[in-house]
Amino acid sequence: MHRYVKGDHDLPFAPRASKAHYLWTLRKSRTNWCRLLVQLLAQNLFVDGIRAAGQTEGDASPWRFWTLNRMARRQSAIHRAALKYGHAFASVLPGDTGPAIRGHSPRTMSAFYADESDEWPVYAVERAKSWTPSGPRTLYRLYDDTSVYFLGAEGDGSLSYVEHRDHNAGVTPIVRFVDEDDLDSDTPGVVEPVLDIQDRLNYSTFLLLMAGEHGAHRQRWAAGLELDEGEEPPIGPDRLLHSDSPDTKFGSFDATPLSGYVEVLEQVLRHLAAITQTPPHALLGSLTNLSADALAAAESGLQRRVGERRTSYGESWEQVLRLCSLLAGDLAGWLDTTAQVRWRDTETRSLAAVVDAWGKAVTMLGVPQRATWERLPGVTDTDVARWAEMPVTPDGAGLLADVLARAADPAS
Repeated sequence: MHRYVKGDHDLPFAPRASKAHYLWTLRKSRTNWCRLLVQLLAQNLFVDGIRAAGQTEGDASPWRFWTLNRMARRQSAIHRAALKYGHAFASVLPGDTGPAIRGHSPRTMSAFYADESDEWPVYAVERAKSWTPSGPRTLYRLYDDTSVYFLGAEGDGSLSYVEHRDHNAGVTPIVRFVDEDDLDSDTPGVVEPVLDIQDRLNYSTFLLLMAGEHGAHRQRWAAGLELDEGEEPPIGPDRLLHSDSPDTKFGSFDATPLSGYVEVLEQVLRHLAAITQTPPHALLGSLTNLSADALAAAESGLQRRVGERRTSYGESWEQVLRLCSLLAGDLAGWLDTTAQVRWRDTETRSLAAVVDAWGKAVTMLGVPQRATWERLPGVTDTDVARWAEMPVTPDGAGLLADVLARAADPAS
C-alpha cells in the first residue's frame, strides 16, 4: 500500500524479450490514483476545536494541549496514515512544556490489546532509527502502563537495554486511529480495496499509449521496394518514397481511432468513482455548468465517507486529549468523557447562503447569535473565543430608534 500511494505500482505484464522502448512505455503508463483518493478524504478532515457538554463559550481545557503541540498542522499526517493503511497511532508522553503528542505509522508501530474493544493497549512496540558516533542504529521502544523502554538492536540480532523513562500514566499512552470498524475482518483502509482497479487503469493507459504510437497515424507500406541490408524504410513526414521498378506498389493502412481506448479508460474510472463514492468530476475532470445543488448532490457520497471517519477519528482525538489532561495532572479533564471535537465544515456551500440561513434562524427561530458563529465555514473555536471577548457593537437601527424616541419626548 505504501508503494502504491507513492506511485511505485506493479507494471503490466511484459514478455521476457521486451525491448527497452516497450518497458519505457510500461513505466510511463502508471498514473497515481491511489494518492488522489487519500487526498480527497484527508482534505476534509481538520479538527478545529473541542467542546465539553454544557459548555457555552470558549474551548474545553484540553484544547490548550492541542495548540501547544501544533496539531493544526500535524493532525493531517495521522489522518493520512489511517486512511492509507486502515489504522494509525498517536502517543502522548511527558514533554518539556507539557504533554507531547506524536503520530506513528503502522509501518513502524504495533499495539497489542487484550481485547479488540479495549480502550488502551497492553503494550506497544515501535521501531525507529537513532544516530551514534559509529553510524545509524535501529532502536526499539517498548511502551507499557508505567514506562517507555529503549532497546538497541545488535549486529547478531539480539536486543540490548539502553534506558527507560517513566511516564506513570497508569495506561499505555498509545491511541489507535481506525479507518473503518469491522467486526469480521481487519480494517483495509482506502488503498487496499482499489489495488486491482489501479492496475487496470495502468493497463488501459498503456494500451492507449501503444495505440497512439503505433496505430494512431496512417501506416504506409511498399511492395517490391528494394532496400539495402540493414537499411530502415525511408518513411517520414519530410521524405518521399520512390522506386525505379515498375512493379513497386505503394499504399497505406487507416489510422487506428483512439476513442475506444479513451472510453475504456473513462469507464474504469467510473467504476473507481462508484466503488469509492468519489465524485465523478474529481476523477474525470469534467465539470460543466453544475449548480450548487447539483455539485452538493455529486459530493454527497464523499461527505458520507468523511462523516464516518470523523466519527471514528473524533473518538480517538478525544481519547488523546483526555490522556494529555491526565499527564498534566488535570483529573477533571481525564474523567470528562463528554467532550467532543469539532470538525471544520468543508462542504461545498456558498458563504452568503450559510450566513443567510443562520441569519434567518436567529431572527425567525430565536437562535442565539453566538451559537451561529461556529457554524460559519473556516471559523475555529479560537476565533469564537476571541470574538466573545470583543466589545459588543451597538445595533445601528436600535440607536436610531432611541435617538428618535428621545427627540419626540418634550421632557427630554
